[in-house]
Amino acid sequence: MTASVFGSEPQLPQMSDKTEWLGYFVGWEEKVFDFGIGADGEVLMHPKKSGKRGAIKDFSIRYLLQEEIKGKWVTRNLLAEKGLESADEKGVDPKKPVTVNTTYTGGTKIEWVHLLSRGAMVLKPRILEKTSENPIRVGLSVNLPRLYRFEKELEGRELRKKVGGDTLEGIRLKDGKKIRIKFHENDKDVAGEEFLKDGASAIEVESGGFYGHTFVMAQSNEKAGRIDVETNGPLYNSFKLIWLANPETLGEKDCFMSVGVE
Repeated sequence: MTASVFGSEPQLPQMSDKTEWLGYFVGWEEKVFDFGIGADGEVLMHPKKSGKRGAIKDFSIRYLLQEEIKGKWVTRNLLAEKGLESADEKGVDPKKPVTVNTTYTGGTKIEWVHLLSRGAMVLKPRILEKTSENPIRVGLSVNLPRLYRFEKELEGRELRKKVGGDTLEGIRLKDGKKIRIKFHENDKDVAGEEFLKDGASAIEVESGGFYGHTFVMAQSNEKAGRIDVETNGPLYNSFKLIWLANPETLGEKDCFMSVGVE
């Protein structure tokens, strides 16, 4: 588990006394996963095998700010200077919540509070300063690692044998119904009308690639926002989970997202 740090990007203070945390500002060490905030603002989580980090890639979590410009939603980037700021100390397993402030092109500033709660990481955003008259959206982008690479396209029994035990389950936001799709069910569109087109309040991903664990992403309540699944072909080719906070409840005490591995 390593953070990608580039000299031209805004940076927080970096830990240097622990090899496994080089390039990180702060980190939490749990029994089944590690969670760290990179000095470059990228948040990474890694499932563990027998208490140690395994060989699979990290879950990459990025802060998200979008602005509606001429009818299109545009993702804003961090400012090169003062794009990342924190008054908290660098280190491992902080006992208090850690706050990171992000400033984006255009000048809008967002506060992100991170804390460990009941075995999951909680991320809570709040707008500190809005400099644009355009509508904005605040949220998180979670990229799951690609767990399978096949030399040829698999179908039917061959595909089920490889990924048949892997599933994505979501709680549909519009009616609270649980929707479950197996990775080998290529004929089902997870973002389609019958499934999660209108978003989800929680997502669980179970895969043999997670060492018997399940990745869980859940917002605090149904009014906190929505989670959408963005795919690039079949689920086993990896996919992205996007959480957008509800503008009407953003900044309130019970508007937050939790992520974890169980």
